[in-house]
Amino acid sequence: MKALKQYITTGTRHKLLFISCTTDALSFIDIGALLSEAIEPHLQKKRLSLIAEEALDKIIEQNTFSDPDIGDYIAIKNIGILFEPALGLNVHSKFDSWARTHVLIVHNEGIIKNNVFYLAGVPDQHYSIILTDISYKTLSDEI
Repeated sequence: MKALKQYITTGTRHKLLFISCTTDALSFIDIGALLSEAIEPHLQKKRLSLIAEEALDKIIEQNTFSDPDIGDYIAIKNIGILFEPALGLNVHSKFDSWARTHVLIVHNEGIIKNNVFYLAGVPDQHYSIILTDISYKTLSDEI
């Protein structure tokens, strides 16, 4: 974790890191698997978006870790489910909020081009997050 500390600027509004590698030093959660499991019994309900929102908040709350070097952090992977239109999640708002209160570490499963993150490298606005107002760093080296 000490290696990550150098990439986290104290005093910034957001602490968002996109990293290409996974490491045993971080406790990544599979947000896709956890959220799918939580909403599976409710897929036919009209309030699916609200159920998904509440389940996601609970998953993040239960999977926030603390490290003496970087503080409270959330490390997520398999983020594709967050972009599913049926769930109606505002991914930009979630990343903004999580990166303000914690160090948010996202396994980079896409590309960032002109301050826009595209899931799976496909330039589709439905599967993207505009990052112009969220400070972030991308790391591709081993940590």
